[in-house]
Amino acid sequence: MYDIFFWIMSNIWIIIIVIIVIVIIYSMRRHSNIKRIFESQALKRNGTIKGRFMNSTLTFSHQDHTVTVSTYPGSKHQSAYTRVVTDVNNPKEHKMKIYGESWASGIGKKLGMQDIQIGTSDFDDRFMIKGNDEYFVVQLLTYNVQDKLLALRKNRPVVSLEHNQFMINVPKVLKAEEEYNLLIDTALLLIDRMKGM
Repeated sequence: MYDIFFWIMSNIWIIIIVIIVIVIIYSMRRHSNIKRIFESQALKRNGTIKGRFMNSTLTFSHQDHTVTVSTYPGSKHQSAYTRVVTDVNNPKEHKMKIYGESWASGIGKKLGMQDIQIGTSDFDDRFMIKGNDEYFVVQLLTYNVQDKLLALRKNRPVVSLEHNQFMINVPKVLKAEEEYNLLIDTALLLIDRMKGM
């Protein structure tokens, strides 16, 4: 036992360097996967990519909106995320926030916390909806939109509309192209729905 401890202590710098190299290689592989996905999405959506190392940004036009998809791997002071953001025309100052129901929000519901019900039990049981115009929210969340959000649920999306900014935020860096397709397509569907309202 003493020999193992002595060997570890005498080679601590080598061990630290090996760990750092492994972390760097892992980060670079992860970044190259995200870069590949962003390049594919840029081709698919006629967009451009910007960014440094792990926080890449994809920008593309959708009708008359500039849509930005970005990732951030997280740090000591900020959580990881993947998000889709765009400015929308919101003359009636609609506000909305949709997020997955947790045990805490379930208790809050029972205590009377605001939660707009849209009349689909599968969706209402899994999501909390807050907003300043119930009619707007119910009209926005068609069955097609509900299906997309339910498919995204495992990634814990938060959909928000405030002032002229619309955003879908997922609290992690997505890793698969299908996940990006679903996230972006959901955002575009919601943007299209808002434009028609």
